[in-house]
Amino acid sequence: MAQRTTTRRPLIGVTAGTRTMMSGAWAGHDAVVVTEHYVRALREAGARPVIIAPQDDWTAEEIAELDGLVLTGGTDLDPAVWGENALETDMTPDPARDAFETALYRTARAAGVPVLGICRGLQIIVVAEGGSLHRHLPADLPAHPVTGERPTAVTTAIEAASDLALALGTSAEVTAFHHQGVREVAGDLRIVARHESGLPLAVESGSGSSVLGVQWHPEIDGAEGLAVFGTLLAAVRHRAASDEVPALV
Repeated sequence: MAQRTTTRRPLIGVTAGTRTMMSGAWAGHDAVVVTEHYVRALREAGARPVIIAPQDDWTAEEIAELDGLVLTGGTDLDPAVWGENALETDMTPDPARDAFETALYRTARAAGVPVLGICRGLQIIVVAEGGSLHRHLPADLPAHPVTGERPTAVTTAIEAASDLALALGTSAEVTAFHHQGVREVAGDLRIVARHESGLPLAVESGSGSSVLGVQWHPEIDGAEGLAVFGTLLAAVRHRAASDEVPALV
């Protein structure tokens, strides 16, 4: 593991997808794509973003060079991963990205690297831990607003006994932009925020390394969004402090 110093900004891996370029000299070629909002938010929070595109799996030693990991938004997950068939309402999945990010998440967990999942990133976390998703909102949950067409302001109630509440309090207005959502959680994840429709909007790990997943887009939510990234960096600092404590025996 790389030696960490007090002057080095935390290195935060930020996942990206790929998209075929439509014009210019490189039309028809795939480009690595992630919105700049994630980069800006992490820089404002005091971190150094490192963009990670789908590739061969990272080893535990490689991911331990990072201080944290952000799983970003994107298209619907492939339902085959949790044993369901495709629906006409599904967005086009990206199985290669799904597989890469799932493996990256599991390796980060095993290595003790804190993780923040955003929108699709939350869904990667939930499915990787054995949970499942609502496939077509609001049809699956009629009380839920339409959030799959454009960024939409929604209010979330947050459990007081959570890391997220330390950042945002017990209620927050956030920007949602999702077509799918959490149906069930498994593993040691616990739901720490919900929409009034009952849809889970955030989860945290109950043990082990720090995991926070939110079903909204803090990277475009200004100061309150920055506080969510601050939760990730607080977990990074806690991990670093724990690593520096000398053994008693």
